[in-house]
Amino acid sequence: MQNCRLAPYWWDDVPRPALPDAVLPATVDVAVIGAGYTGLHAALQTARGGRSTLVLDAEEAGWGCSTRNGGQVSTSIKPSYDQLSRRHGAQRAFDILQEGRRSLAWIGAFVQQENIACDFGQVGRFHAAHNAAQYEGLVERIGTQPKGLEVDAHAVPRAEQRSELGSDAYWGGVVYTGHCSVHPARYHQGLL
Repeated sequence: MQNCRLAPYWWDDVPRPALPDAVLPATVDVAVIGAGYTGLHAALQTARGGRSTLVLDAEEAGWGCSTRNGGQVSTSIKPSYDQLSRRHGAQRAFDILQEGRRSLAWIGAFVQQENIACDFGQVGRFHAAHNAAQYEGLVERIGTQPKGLEVDAHAVPRAEQRSELGSDAYWGGVVYTGHCSVHPARYHQGLL
């Protein structure tokens, strides 16, 4: 493992700030455990709501998953509408998937309102199929989108994927043109 690098290369662009040791307050209204995206968003909400808020993390802020991910921002929720409907009923399935759609718009508006320089942009996303059956499932899923939950997507057969992805490693896939990306470390630093 001597040639293995454990830090993502995009950390080079955005060194995480060294936070000084601090004396912890005796009491706070809200203690948030974890200084990743979820923890920092929770802390922003409670602090802006007038609560004294303290964020604690076992590591440096942003050391974990939030700054190590690939930066994809999408409407995707793993279970399909049919799976969610069987589990929770049709209306709740619709509401869950609609929330995924709203979250994409929300994150774009948040980045703009907070003036976070994180390379947020609508770049699309290629969902690659690892085998022929998965490709057929992806094609079926975009072809049977429930009314009111349609997203702009198109299938890319294996023979054409090189023009989209620059690789022949997969069995084709689906392009979701409305999906976005963000520089994960810059976004995190903007939350700090």
